[in-house]
Amino acid sequence: RGVKLQRWHLSDGASLTLDQPRSQAGKDSYNVNFEAGTGRYNRWDQMAPEVYYGDRAEADTRLLTYTSKPLPQAVEITGHPVIHLQMSSTQTDGAVIVYLEEVAADGTVTLLTEGELRLIHRKVSTETPLYTQFGPYHTFERKDAMPMQPGEVAEIGFDLLPLSVRVKAGHCLRVAIAGHDKDSFEPILERVTPTYEIYRNAIANSYIEIPI
Repeated sequence: RGVKLQRWHLSDGASLTLDQPRSQAGKDSYNVNFEAGTGRYNRWDQMAPEVYYGDRAEADTRLLTYTSKPLPQAVEITGHPVIHLQMSSTQTDGAVIVYLEEVAADGTVTLLTEGELRLIHRKVSTETPLYTQFGPYHTFERKDAMPMQPGEVAEIGFDLLPLSVRVKAGHCLRVAIAGHDKDSFEPILERVTPTYEIYRNAIANSYIEIPI
């Protein structure tokens, strides 16, 4: 009750902002780093004694990040954030992992939630889902597989896992983008390092919708 989706745009200077982009040509390149990971005690290792990510500041150096200015007041985030990326790749397949994080005034980075999608499953289905869906609906069926066309811009949209958290005033929000998590998943591509282009301009606009 009372939650509204607030659109935060990926913008110039690795920033995350409420302002829509005005540039006609903004984009960022990211060579997927296969050493990126979420550590031994992440949510995907159910045999771990606890879920603990620690300070993600060093881990984020291997990712493509966009960070907001310090929040003027505390905000509550409750629900499913949804990411919408306009992007291209040098390969026909791969993974996109998006983390929503909180950056404290001292630079400490806390992972709040994450979502991921294999690029060939990016097609948004118009079929009726068999279950409640909180973001773009992907069937993950073979008939709907869509290999990427290298160099062509495609829309990649998916929801992140639900959360409920209060982010303190003076802290920043951060969107971090990866192409692999070595601690959780097998690489989709072997012996190939794809380059992603993330577009963030007035024509091809990438953003995250956060339930605030």
